[in-house]
Amino acid sequence: MASKEFLQVADIIADVHLVAGVILNALLLYVIRKVSQTSVGSYKYLLGIFAAFDIFLCILHKVAKPGAIIVGSTFGCVTDTPLESRVITSFYCACFTIPFALMNIHFLYRFWSIRFTKLLHNFTNKKFIVGIAMFPIGEFIIWFLLVYLGLTGDVDEPATILLSTEYAKKYGRLLKDGWISKGFNLRIFLGMIAYDIIMIISFTIAIVLGSLTFYYIKRAHKLSAQSRNMQWKLFIAVSAQTFVPTLFVYIPYFCIINFPFFGIPLFYVDDAWMRMTACFPAWDAVIIIVLIKDYRVGLFKLFMRKRTVKTNDNTWMGVSTYYAPTMTAASDRLPSSPNYH
Repeated sequence: MASKEFLQVADIIADVHLVAGVILNALLLYVIRKVSQTSVGSYKYLLGIFAAFDIFLCILHKVAKPGAIIVGSTFGCVTDTPLESRVITSFYCACFTIPFALMNIHFLYRFWSIRFTKLLHNFTNKKFIVGIAMFPIGEFIIWFLLVYLGLTGDVDEPATILLSTEYAKKYGRLLKDGWISKGFNLRIFLGMIAYDIIMIISFTIAIVLGSLTFYYIKRAHKLSAQSRNMQWKLFIAVSAQTFVPTLFVYIPYFCIINFPFFGIPLFYVDDAWMRMTACFPAWDAVIIIVLIKDYRVGLFKLFMRKRTVKTNDNTWMGVSTYYAPTMTAASDRLPSSPNYH
């Protein structure tokens, strides 16, 4: 068990990331709206949806105040809210499956943009948008039901009592309800298999689309140097964005779901897991801002904007007005086409 001092420091780091996540993604939304070039097309809406959802996840994490406990082969997750509801805890866990579903949509867009450009117009078609939106929504619903119905957590269950007691020792607060727990029985084993299948399917889709996109970008010799460079930059960005939730969310998810069932020690993963989920929205925004020059320059100009100085010089001998000359350097202008350097 981690010391209280360690947990306090970890909580401070998580809170800093939550604040940074809200601020950075809000700034990213601003520059997406203001400086996205027309050639970016509807892809800017995908970036905007991701940034907006990252803000929601930061707020959700702060409001829900989730915690995780592992005692032997029993794992439990709880949210520290006045309602102490299993619905809230299940909702919280299910929400963190959505980013990977959105990421697969990003990979689909990148694959179509290099291989089937004529299909990209579908991302402006309302019926197609509704249809593809059902992918993350459907994954959320399935995950929510699996967590809420597939796991235990009633107040009078031995596992809940064990976990709530251990939670009180670690955090000084007794939460009797709101738990979702996983011990050792057939129903929970089948639920664990279902979780693993969902994660494997999501990873497989990402790997297949990512590999195909990489293959066709490498073979796209007829593209101009600028267009090919743009494709590489956006492919690197979506790949890096995939790595972040994988590291901060899905690997810990996988370990916590599977390892306790087989008695494999997790050391401090249960302590780190909930803090790690708080970190990834901020890094998502950092990746996009760093890799896409238009957005990077847009933010720089937002904070370093030079204002034209206007002064009036009036004297008793006469009135003279002087306007300080202004010059706009070519380097201060955003490029007329997207720049991804």
